[in-house]
Amino acid sequence: MDPVTEIVQNPAERRILVVGLARSGLAIAKVLLSSGAAVTGTDRRDSVDDVDMEVVLGGDHPELVEQAELLVISPGVPLDAPMVTAAAEREVPVVGELELACRLLAERSPVPLLCVTGTNGKSTTAALCAHLMQSAGRKVFLGGNIGLPLAELLLQEEPVDWAVVEVSSFQLEHLSAPAALVPRVAVWLNLTPDHLDRHKTMQEYAAMKRRLFEGQTREHTGVFFLDDPFLVARSHGLGCRVTGFSREPRRVPADGVVISGRELELRGGETGFRLENQRLYGHHNAENAAAAVCAVLAAGVGPESLQAGLDSYPGLPHRLEPVRELQEVRFVNDSKGTNVEATAKSLTSFDAPVILLAGGRGKGTNYRPLRAAVSQAVKHLILLGEEQENLARDLEGCAEIHLVDSLEAAVELAWKLAEPGEVVLLSPACASFDMFDDYAHRGRAFSELVQALEER
Repeated sequence: MDPVTEIVQNPAERRILVVGLARSGLAIAKVLLSSGAAVTGTDRRDSVDDVDMEVVLGGDHPELVEQAELLVISPGVPLDAPMVTAAAEREVPVVGELELACRLLAERSPVPLLCVTGTNGKSTTAALCAHLMQSAGRKVFLGGNIGLPLAELLLQEEPVDWAVVEVSSFQLEHLSAPAALVPRVAVWLNLTPDHLDRHKTMQEYAAMKRRLFEGQTREHTGVFFLDDPFLVARSHGLGCRVTGFSREPRRVPADGVVISGRELELRGGETGFRLENQRLYGHHNAENAAAAVCAVLAAGVGPESLQAGLDSYPGLPHRLEPVRELQEVRFVNDSKGTNVEATAKSLTSFDAPVILLAGGRGKGTNYRPLRAAVSQAVKHLILLGEEQENLARDLEGCAEIHLVDSLEAAVELAWKLAEPGEVVLLSPACASFDMFDDYAHRGRAFSELVQALEER
């Protein structure tokens, strides 16, 4: 029996070091503490809230590994971090928080998993899967990279029928083996350049995503976007039953979904669904909806409840979220648009001229792939943050460019430039960490600034 399995089966009094004390790290630490483990937490930050255990803060502390029997790492901790390197040198097993939560669930209260990965649309699709299941009468836990860490399910007393889990490449990077995470249904939405500051190449990035499917067997289902040859190629050789969604009926298997404009059609029958919910507006959200329908059908949800579920889906904040309409100018918060492809897709959602607010911290990609979308949709381009000069260079000539030094200045300038019928869109194509805690903090700040605007 491997050391991790031994600890999972009997964690009491085992010495466990949790590296990274954000939401997922704190959640898994609470689970381990409730099981009687001797847990120490560490984080590079100088302060951490809501901690009821021994903690060591401020920088890296490889010496802590000497007393540990297991190292548990959060998604933000790369595999070349000093603590992980020290564990390898001392032959201390290392496990990611998601894998450990999955192992503990399998040991204590097995729950089938529906997992969603991809570069863009993961949160929307995962939330829609959960909503469609709940509309059909299932009890569902929604978590992972969205909202609650999966470990929180171990702290809940009420049983659930399914766990819908958004899974990032960082979490998949930490899997010790493919069998460590085996979803009943797994979805791969898309793959575009992102996180190359960590994964270095698209091939490595794709390899991380594919790990979600590598432990599956014929009892499990993999759902793929069949219009993407990159994804289709990586679906070959898997042990799962492969299905998916496409705009080309000939590509879709009998249990798949065809996207036809603003309608979804089940390939194997006469049933179809209308996408009239404005929270699912845009070509990319038609793909997200098709993926969710395909996934929940594979999970055993009948088609009869799906139209009502699609119609009542409330959407998620910071994803093409309407903020306000002021004197016929619409303000839209898409702060979750943290990479080039996400922003490009968001720009296709509007027929009116767009004033785009973009910029932040880069992720090792260039912005030239945005040129076509910006040239077609954007009237004014307002840039801020660490990447503003790079964005201005790569997008020169696509729209009138304005450089500002704060989000407040960006909103004020956008309101000054906007004309009735136009859209002011925050979709940064960058991470937020140069100026904000995360994309949600940035989105809230944008919304507050917009709500404070006065009529002209």
